[in-house]
Amino acid sequence: MTEESTDSTGQRFIEDMVRVRGIEFARLGMTVEVYGDTGTIQGMNANANLQVVFQDQGKHGSHAHNCHPTHCVKYFDAAGVAIAHYDDTGCVFRPPQSAA
Repeated sequence: MTEESTDSTGQRFIEDMVRVRGIEFARLGMTVEVYGDTGTIQGMNANANLQVVFQDQGKHGSHAHNCHPTHCVKYFDAAGVAIAHYDDTGCVFRPPQSAA
């Protein structure tokens, strides 16, 4: 995949996550923790759920898993700092949303 197609795929991912889920901070390649297991966002499916590959491939296998983006998930920035957290009841914290 060329850098240009990777950039356009990443941009489309962001646009679709904002449009369908209202999540503007998620990025391809971002580290997430789902139900306590760490993984990496690889994409999103037709339902706008995250496709996550988990680090513990002995437990989860090497394939991408369908994960709801706002249920029992934490999002981490490049420095490893949690920037958003959703538990089983909803949003615990997230970056402020900009006014549209």
